[in-house]
Amino acid sequence: VEMLKQFQADQVKLKLARALNTVVFIQDGKKRHGLKFPKQLKNNVLVVMEIGDGYIKEHNDKCEDESQKIRVYDRIVSVKGQVGTAATLKSRLERATGKFQLGIQRPCPEDAASS
Repeated sequence: VEMLKQFQADQVKLKLARALNTVVFIQDGKKRHGLKFPKQLKNNVLVVMEIGDGYIKEHNDKCEDESQKIRVYDRIVSVKGQVGTAATLKSRLERATGKFQLGIQRPCPEDAASS
C-alpha cells in the first residue's frame, strides 16, 4: 500500500543498483561442480540456486578472499571465457577440466544499494 502511494505522487525517486561483474578462477579437482540451477534455464546466464558438495564448495572453503567465492544467486555469464545460452554454459561447466575461469555477475550487495 505504501509503495502504491509513492507512485501516485508527481515525482518518484528511483535508485538503480548495478550488478558487480567479476571473474573467479576455479580448479575442478576431478569432481562434480555441485551447483544447482533453476529447472527452467533462461536467457544467457546460469543462476546459482544452491552450492552442494563438489569442487565449487571446496573452492569456497579454501578461498580467503570473500569476493572470489561463488555465492547463491550469482549469475554465471561465461565459462572459460566463452558466453552462450544458459544450457550451453551449463554444458561447458559440466565438461570443464583443470584450471578455468568463470565469469560472474553478482547482484548488488544490499549495503551498497541502501547508501
